[in-house]
Amino acid sequence: MKKTLLMLCLIAILFSCTKKDENRNENTTSIIKSDTIIKDPNPYMVNYENKERMKKMLDSAIINGDTISYQEAFKDFIVSEHSQEFLYYSIKMAKRNNYPRAYYDTYTILNILDKRKGYISKSDKNEALFYLLKAYEKGDINAKHKLHELYTEKNIKIPSSTSVLND
Repeated sequence: MKKTLLMLCLIAILFSCTKKDENRNENTTSIIKSDTIIKDPNPYMVNYENKERMKKMLDSAIINGDTISYQEAFKDFIVSEHSQEFLYYSIKMAKRNNYPRAYYDTYTILNILDKRKGYISKSDKNEALFYLLKAYEKGDINAKHKLHELYTEKNIKIPSSTSVLND
């Protein structure tokens, strides 16, 4: 009985794979026949490339403190792999609007850049930590979890943001 069920499952898998290959061939043929390749655009890249939309969102975020516009812009920049370009806006949003999430995002961007290119000096790492601590001091939940992982779990007292920059 077990062998019969196993054989039925294997046969079903084989037929489903064959069916997918037939569908794949049909799709390829239809693309070739029409001489146009239909590309499904990355919506974040499309949003990022829409300069007028992006300017409106960033102006609304930084000038008016619009956190929803800020978060949308952040997502578009990060997913389209333009995090380094967004660094200016996250710092501006954090400092001008005292927005905890922007402090955390600045920390995140600096870490993304570190993983891609590496920090130039220890002071750069301290600056990233400063933004993480600032986010924590302003009540950002993500910063709280990250600092718990970096300090509390290791029984180390969490420093203040100002003390990190003085080192």
